Amino acid sequence: MKQIIVLLLSLTTGLFPGHARAEPRVVFTEVIGPFTGADARLHPANKAPMPIEYYGTDLGFSYAHAGQIHFLFGDTWATEAYAPIEASTGPRQDDGFGTVAIADWPDPGTITSQNIPLILLAQNPGSSEMSAQDPEHVMDLGKTPMAGFSNGDDQFAIFNVTKPWGCITDADCSSGLSCDTGLGYVGVSYAQQDGLTLPCIDGNGICIADTMPQTADAAVAASGFCSDTTSTIRADTPAGRVQAVALQQRIGIRSETDPRKYGDIQPWLTNKFVNMTARTVQSFIPENGTAQDYQTAGDSGDARRVLVWGRPGFIGVGANGRSMGLYFAYVDMPVDLPQGPGFSWKVNYFTHTVGGIPQFSPNERDARPLDLDANQPGIQAAEQHDITNQMSVAWIASLNKWVMFYGGGITVLPSPPFPDCGVLQLFTGSECLDVVVGNGAVRMRTADTPWGPWSPPQDIISVGDPKVPGSGQYGVGGVLHHPACTSEGCAPHSQTAFYHPDEYGFFYSANIIEQWTKTVEGGVDVIWNASTWDPYRVVLLRTRISP
Repeated sequence: MKQIIVLLLSLTTGLFPGHARAEPRVVFTEVIGPFTGADARLHPANKAPMPIEYYGTDLGFSYAHAGQIHFLFGDTWATEAYAPIEASTGPRQDDGFGTVAIADWPDPGTITSQNIPLILLAQNPGSSEMSAQDPEHVMDLGKTPMAGFSNGDDQFAIFNVTKPWGCITDADCSSGLSCDTGLGYVGVSYAQQDGLTLPCIDGNGICIADTMPQTADAAVAASGFCSDTTSTIRADTPAGRVQAVALQQRIGIRSETDPRKYGDIQPWLTNKFVNMTARTVQSFIPENGTAQDYQTAGDSGDARRVLVWGRPGFIGVGANGRSMGLYFAYVDMPVDLPQGPGFSWKVNYFTHTVGGIPQFSPNERDARPLDLDANQPGIQAAEQHDITNQMSVAWIASLNKWVMFYGGGITVLPSPPFPDCGVLQLFTGSECLDVVVGNGAVRMRTADTPWGPWSPPQDIISVGDPKVPGSGQYGVGGVLHHPACTSEGCAPHSQTAFYHPDEYGFFYSANIIEQWTKTVEGGVDVIWNASTWDPYRVVLLRTRISP
């Protein structure tokens, strides 16, 4: 009888328009333990003969190449009080990297709190310095890698250098972007590689109005920055205009002799993919619709692609109609051309479907947000949650689904530069009080195709409430610091001037390690890493997903 009921249910599922097929569900999530940084074990090669000068890091975006899982980290500290990891180059580069041998971990089921893989952190030969990534651009505080991938022969990485692009007319902007000449900046000129360049509205008192230097002593009047007027974060408000500004990404091919260096740099000016993630696939031919080969690309194949998902930032303000919409694009697999001008990075932006066939445009202005099933009348593609942070997308073959992890928390403790909302104010300015911070959870969505529709979000891990000492991950045995948790077993506090005296931790930058997924009874186990704000480190987690 049970078999007959199951058969009847499967036959009738598609007959009723209002009946949705069940999506994969989160069964449980466990924190395995510190992966790198505070309380994490160092690889023996980083302890001798020259002990590495290293305290902590964040991000840790992963991909496989030549038998290794490569991890690209963000701003990396040599000391707990913060110091650049490469003292020999000053503060120009501060993003570390490391590897784990795939052959050492053939069964991810053996990864436990007592048996955590040791990352071999890249270290400058004959030195205590940790190596830093260099895409032929200053990568100081706040500038980070966003993704890495392999074509089987070469490695590539995408870097966000956080710099806008000055313009006088729309013709100065690529990919159909527009020139907003009413914008200026606070900080340093966008033409200066180091430091921060923060767009602002002309006439607000501190805004430098003319963005483009004409000579050493004069600037071009009525100049501004390239922006995307069709972005979900755009609005006819000061904050809406500022956050629609496009930022420069740099895509580079990794040197075969010096893994710190990336060359043949290809530029990408974008707003909708400022916050992005990428995966390679063996075959993606748009006109084939849903009939694609989503396995990770090998070292040959004419239809190999890099699939890219993006958002226009990290934190939205849904109350003001400015959400972190999700976008999709693809790029032909880059191939190194040593006798030519270098590899190509031509982005094809998803716009809509026709009869189930995805359509693409070479212009970012034409890109439309994906359906996120937000259940908000009139806003089909809106992201429900304001806090999206970084995201990670992977094809899980045993589920026959694309799986996305994203979300986390943010701190709102006031500080002298940001008296209203602390770090949150850096991302949303005067609208920070309108942001719904939420419960700090990392979330999951799934989809049959990379362009969706994507399932409604579900929480992956219970974080706890920083206003309630001892709750969730803020208590004994948790991995997030809380000032009220002082017993043995509480997460440590990173002693740095960056932090508020009452600082508390939160999760961000979820990253699915696709090489460590495993089919188990009742579903699939996904091992992933996430950053914690305090202590400043990366932790390893396991989530079981039921189909």
